Amino acid sequence: MKEEQLEGELIKKQVQEELNREKLRDIERAKRVAKTREEFKQANEELLMVQAQIALKEQEEEQRIIEHGKKQDALKHLQKTKEEERFRHKQAVKQ
Repeated sequence: MKEEQLEGELIKKQVQEELNREKLRDIERAKRVAKTREEFKQANEELLMVQAQIALKEQEEEQRIIEHGKKQDALKHLQKTKEEERFRHKQAVKQ
């Protein structure tokens, strides 16, 4: 009887130890999951920041292209106006 009781206590102790180990594994697993989630969250935030920076640079570049086009148009208009002015001046001189 005593032997059975000791055997029962030993089994109970082993089961409790296994449950404790399982609980520790679960805790470690939960920590790893939480860490992975945080790393993904941080990586996503960094990605969004980089995408925002790229979008801003693209907008700035587009604005520079537009401004350059406006300057070119203004220079062409000025050149055409000067040519017309010289032509009119030559015509006036001929008369």
